Amino acid sequence: MKALITTLLTIGVSILAGCAEPEPRITPRPKINWNDVQSIASAISVQRDDLKKTTNFRGPNSSKGILDTVLLRAWKSDEGGGFSYQIYVIDFYHGDWHFYDTASDSKGNNLVIKLNSRDVSSCDYFTCGHQEHLGIDVSQEYLEKNQENGIVFKVSGKGGEETFNVPSTYIKAFLSVAK
Repeated sequence: MKALITTLLTIGVSILAGCAEPEPRITPRPKINWNDVQSIASAISVQRDDLKKTTNFRGPNSSKGILDTVLLRAWKSDEGGGFSYQIYVIDFYHGDWHFYDTASDSKGNNLVIKLNSRDVSSCDYFTCGHQEHLGIDVSQEYLEKNQENGIVFKVSGKGGEETFNVPSTYIKAFLSVAK
């Protein structure tokens, strides 16, 4: 009787295991050499949107923080061929909301900031993790002026502030693709 139960359990487990889907293979992203313009340029995504009649450019995440995001993105319209550029930031932090509403760079320039969203990532008994998604509109001329030294900027709000960096090699690579 014991052998019969063991055999039936083994067959049942085998049948169920056969129903399981294999784990999808995740293609690792190529390692980016942040000191090499060509390496960064090869990681920039270019996508065409035929409905909006635009071409979208999105650079890789250059943030040194594990959960933060800092990247450049741009849109080129078919009508008139004009570009719109943006520094896109997702800041992850714990504690109270920062309520970001201003941004300025290391040269004292005030930058136009747009809040895309605020999200609660997770909470425990003591605190919550928050994310604020921000778009900072910049011009091609602004990027060209800062491509030799990079851009250091600070976002601030009534609950906190954070400093971010867009390296010079990243700006050069992005401008070489988004043209």
